[in-house]
Amino acid sequence: MRKLSLYFLTIFLVLILTGGSVFARTESGNYIIWGDVFSGGGLENTNSTNYGLQDTIGEAAILSATSTSSNYGIKAGFRELYPDQYLTFSVSATSVDLGIVVNNAASTDSHTMSIDTNATKGFAITVSGSTLTNGANTVSAIGATAAASSPGTEQFGINLAANTSPSVGANPSGTAPIGSAAGSYGTVNQFAYQSGNTVASASGDTSTTVFTVSYLANDSTGTEGGNYTTTLTYTATANF
Repeated sequence: MRKLSLYFLTIFLVLILTGGSVFARTESGNYIIWGDVFSGGGLENTNSTNYGLQDTIGEAAILSATSTSSNYGIKAGFRELYPDQYLTFSVSATSVDLGIVVNNAASTDSHTMSIDTNATKGFAITVSGSTLTNGANTVSAIGATAAASSPGTEQFGINLAANTSPSVGANPSGTAPIGSAAGSYGTVNQFAYQSGNTVASASGDTSTTVFTVSYLANDSTGTEGGNYTTTLTYTATANF
């Protein structure tokens, strides 16, 4: 009987504005006009308690408000010079407990994390930290290549899918468009863990996506008894 517990305590939120912003600006020694437009008018209207309108009348035709290529994104139009850029990221708990591993049965637990962004090039969530550790003893991390749960073999891994063996987790959810689990971390009944890996991502702006992160621990007859813990850091990066 060996108690294997996992604690993740630290979450960093990172917002990256890649590539910078280039405007057709005009400046003097004391003033800067970040962008100008020849138009027939326009103003900012407060139309209701919850919504407002910013409009520019008579601007040259805009074929597409947002367009992207493999490396760049553009938001066209005078009003697009001032987008409300945002990234929100949260988790449902600050610790999980894998309990006591006994009788060669997998030990699991899970939590959710939510992300929402209007980043034109999407987002990436990475995880970093050590495997389960008790002093000089560790539970072997599965690595970047996913593997099935194998009770009786030392394993520590995570995934972001709805699993049946063992029964834990859920698939990413939300109203389209949403993000997805990345690489090895999105395969049902397959777990992986390597510090620094990207576990979830999106290639464009998304609605709120809820990911369920499931943790797996298995021990072997050679695993030393004790309280095994670790601290994992999830970092969300948005690319505008």
